[in-house]
Amino acid sequence: MNILIIGATGLVGSAVAAALAGAGHDVTVLRRPGGRALPYRSVPGDLTDPASLKRAAAGFDRVVHAGAPLGEELDLAGVDALVDAGSPLVYTTGAAVLGGSGDEDSEPEPHPFVSWRAEAERRVLAAGGRVVRPGMVYGEGGGGVPGLLAAKAAERGTGVYIGEPGVRWPVVHVADLADLYVAVVERAEPGTVWHGMAETARLDDIARALGGGTAAPWPLEEATAELGPLAGLFALDQDVSSDKTRRLLGWTPRHTAVVDHLKAEPPAPAR
Repeated sequence: MNILIIGATGLVGSAVAAALAGAGHDVTVLRRPGGRALPYRSVPGDLTDPASLKRAAAGFDRVVHAGAPLGEELDLAGVDALVDAGSPLVYTTGAAVLGGSGDEDSEPEPHPFVSWRAEAERRVLAAGGRVVRPGMVYGEGGGGVPGLLAAKAAERGTGVYIGEPGVRWPVVHVADLADLYVAVVERAEPGTVWHGMAETARLDDIARALGGGTAAPWPLEEATAELGPLAGLFALDQDVSSDKTRRLLGWTPRHTAVVDHLKAEPPAPAR
C-alpha cells in the first residue's frame, strides 16, 4: 500500500514508518517546513495547519497519524481535515481515553487531561477509520512518560511516583506497538478500535527502576503545581485489556518486562 505517516520524526512514528517499509509498503512522510529530512519520500504539511493536512493526505491507501497531540482545537480540526481528504485514516489516541479500566468495546470516559480525544475517536470511526490506543510507550531510549520520570529521578536522587503506591498503567514497547500498526494497516476492518497494551505495570515499580531501586511519593498538589492537569493522570489507576486485539489481529508482544527493561536501558531524561 501507499501509506502516509504523520509524526515520523517521533518515537512511535519513526518505528511505524520503518516497520511498514520493512513489510513492503511504500512509505511517505509528512514534513513540516524546516523539519528534519528522513529516508522516505515526503509531502509538505503541518499539524498546526489543517488545510495543509487535507492536501497532503489525499490519494493514499492509508494515512497513519502518530503525531503528538496539540490540544482540542488543533487536534479536532486536524481530524476533520484528514477525514475530508478521503484516505482511510489510522488514528492514535491512548489508554487514558477510557478513564480507568475497559477494553476495545468500552465507551470512552476520558480523563480531563485528554477530554477531547473521545470526540476525535468518534469522528474517525464515523468516517470508517481505525483507532489505535497505546499504553505508555517505552523503548529505544525514549518515551515521554519514562523520560519525565527519569528526569525527576535524576533531580531528586530517587524515583518518584504521584499519588498512592500501586497505581497501574498499561505499557508497550515501541517495537511491539509498531508491529500492531502494521497489523491494523493490513488487516483491520473499517470503523474499529485496537489496543496496544503489552502488560500492566505499577508506576511505583517503574519509579524504582528509574531511581536505582528506591522511590518516594510526589504529592499530587506539588506535582500539579509543576505539571498542571497531567499530574492527575499519573494518579489514575488504569487496567486496560488488549485481549480482542491479540485474538483478532494475532498481535503477540515480545517485550513484557518493562521494569527489567528500564533498569537495563533507562531512557534519556526529558528536558
